[in-house]
Amino acid sequence: MRFRKKPEEQSEEGSPAWMNTYGDMVTLLLTFFVLLFSFSTIDAQKWEQIVSSLSGTPFVAIRAIDPGDTRGDIPQEELSQNPLPTPTPAPVDEDEANNVEDIRERFDELFEKIRAHIRENNLSFLLNVEKQEDMILIRMSDSALFDSGKDALKADAKMILQSLCGIIEEYEDLIRRIRVEGHTDNRPISNARFADNWELSASRALVVVRYMLANMEIDPTKFVSIGYGEYHPVDTNATPAGRAKNRRVDFVLESILKE
Repeated sequence: MRFRKKPEEQSEEGSPAWMNTYGDMVTLLLTFFVLLFSFSTIDAQKWEQIVSSLSGTPFVAIRAIDPGDTRGDIPQEELSQNPLPTPTPAPVDEDEANNVEDIRERFDELFEKIRAHIRENNLSFLLNVEKQEDMILIRMSDSALFDSGKDALKADAKMILQSLCGIIEEYEDLIRRIRVEGHTDNRPISNARFADNWELSASRALVVVRYMLANMEIDPTKFVSIGYGEYHPVDTNATPAGRAKNRRVDFVLESILKE
C-alpha cells in the first residue's frame, strides 16, 4: 500500500527575511544624513536658489514669529489707540538748506546784473534776458554778432561779449554749464563755405565759445556749443520780422542746482 507524501510545509506569511535587513539599513542611512544635516550650516542664498529651481516659482521667505512679540494678541481697538511707533525722519541739515538758499539768491543777483547791464547800455534791441528756475537765458540777435551768411564776429559784437563775460566770470562758482546755441531761419544758405544752415549755426556757436574762452578765466569743461539750424524757431519764418527773431545765438546759463 502506497502512502501519499505529505505536502511541503508552506512558508510563513509576511515579507521575506531580507526585507528586515534592508529596512534596518535604510533607517541607519536616514539617521546618518539627519546627523550630517544637524552639523551643517545652510547657505540661505543657495537654499533659495535650490527651492526656486525645483518649484519653478520665486522663493518667498516668511518672517518667523517672535515668541516674545505679543502685539498680535492685542485687540484691534487697543492697537488703534497705541499704534506701532513710526520711524523718526532724519533731521534737515540747516547748513545745507542755507547754502542752497544762498546759491539761489546769488543766481538771482546774476540775472539782475545782466538785465541792468542791458538796460543801462541800451542793448535791449539786440539782447534779451529771461530767467527760469535755476537757468538764465540770454538771447542775442545774429545781426549783433555776424554779417549775413558769415561766422566772423563783428567788432561791436566782441565788445558786447566782453562785457557779458566779465559779469558771468564773477559768478562762475554758481554755474554748472554754459550752452551756446546757434539758430538760423529756414531760408537755404547758398555760399561756398557752408553747405546748409546746420553748418552755419554750429560754426557760429563754436566761434562765440572760442571768443568767450579767450576773454574770460573760466573752466572750459563748462562750455557746450550746439548748432540747431532752422529747427528751433521762436517766431514765424513767413515774415522778415519773424525770420530776424529766429536768427539768433542763445546763451543758456545753468545753475549748479539744476538737475
